[in-house]
Amino acid sequence: MATKFWSSDIEPKRSFRWYCSFGRGTNKIETFHLRSFQKPSFEIAVAEYIMINDVHYRPGLLSWNPIEITITDVEGAEDNSKKLYNILKEAGWSHRADANNPRSAIQKKQMERALGGDMTFTQIDAAGSVAEKWKIINPFITNVNFGQGNYSIDEIMTISMTIRYDTAQHST
Repeated sequence: MATKFWSSDIEPKRSFRWYCSFGRGTNKIETFHLRSFQKPSFEIAVAEYIMINDVHYRPGLLSWNPIEITITDVEGAEDNSKKLYNILKEAGWSHRADANNPRSAIQKKQMERALGGDMTFTQIDAAGSVAEKWKIINPFITNVNFGQGNYSIDEIMTISMTIRYDTAQHST
């Protein structure tokens, strides 16, 4: 007999039940600052083969898509703009270039370390137990938008960022 969706033993996953944090030490961005976190997604390339009068398609390489994250920006010790700027510096970037301190390139391993290593996104159920977990392997920041000042609205300032990564692992 098939299990009914609305029976008491199963429940749909809710988009507001999750947690994730990243960064390390004083640059750690806590879960309560995250407004949205896009779960991993992937694409599989398609190869086209022509055989006489027919076209056949075969799956190709798998590529993981970037993840979009939105966080709130706050004042004081939890200033996320400052934390992201510090993560950028810890990854190897320098805004000053002179003979003694040339501009250095951002290095992937340093960026991974600045982000606290692999990132983990955890979906929880109504009881607070883990429903699913995504481990984002070798993450690095590719884009940060620190928001926009606007006198015509009264909203919380947000920071949007894009994370690229090598692969993701799913577990329950």
